[in-house]
Amino acid sequence: MGVFAMPHRARWAMTIVLIVGLLVAATATVTRHAAFGHASASPPPAGPSQPTTPRAQGPIPSTDPQPATGSDAAVMAQLNRMRHLPAVSPPSEPEPSITGDATTQPDLYAAEFVRRLLTQDFRTPRDRHLAWVQSESAKSTEPLVVGLVPSDLRDRLAAFTVTDDADHPALVPAAATWTGLAGHAANDATTVEQVIEPLPWRNAVAAGRIIDPGVTCRIVGATVTRHEQVNGKATTAQTSVSVTLAIEGPPTRASWGFVAIIDVTTLPMGAS
Repeated sequence: MGVFAMPHRARWAMTIVLIVGLLVAATATVTRHAAFGHASASPPPAGPSQPTTPRAQGPIPSTDPQPATGSDAAVMAQLNRMRHLPAVSPPSEPEPSITGDATTQPDLYAAEFVRRLLTQDFRTPRDRHLAWVQSESAKSTEPLVVGLVPSDLRDRLAAFTVTDDADHPALVPAAATWTGLAGHAANDATTVEQVIEPLPWRNAVAAGRIIDPGVTCRIVGATVTRHEQVNGKATTAQTSVSVTLAIEGPPTRASWGFVAIIDVTTLPMGAS
């Protein structure tokens, strides 16, 4: 079964590691307080002064956001998968980087990144495609995007969000699936239909909830056409795909780059 064989909607990182509050801005503040364990804005009234005894200096606490009670197991499982993500070695013949006008405007970059991401020739090395994803990656400091991902793992976020298949099919298939599709001489061609900035994201920006001035969010609608040989017969199947992604650009970096996949919806359109 191919990656786009069934209707599917997947939210990357289960709203725990990557905060989906950025897609539901109306509840973003509540989500952040619940997930990050923020303290109350009003401190409790001071009690009477009591004698104090010196305490041993403990370890300096982490500045990374901490999971809410009850979500620890899911968070740890996901972060463990990210921590053990196999390293991607630069290929001898890398895929070309995104260049030109597409690197200067967020709509153009989002469209070109998704088109390139979903255009896959399974007869070529999978690691070559993943190395391209990694080469396009950019870091963000925005809590609504990086969520509970520790700072030392954020350089793996781009590759992780296109390959993790623990809860859903990945946009870049697992190695075994890629090899199986290669045996069918399969390849995917992608046409971008539209790019929009989500209204909840615009509202979050207007409300001052976004603190990273270089990050933005786009929804890219595309049609993926898969060609493959099945039992000696050429077949074609089309899938409608909607990808929500976070990207980072000016003023924090000179050109646009990919941060993470946030949300994906796929819908098969038919085969011949």
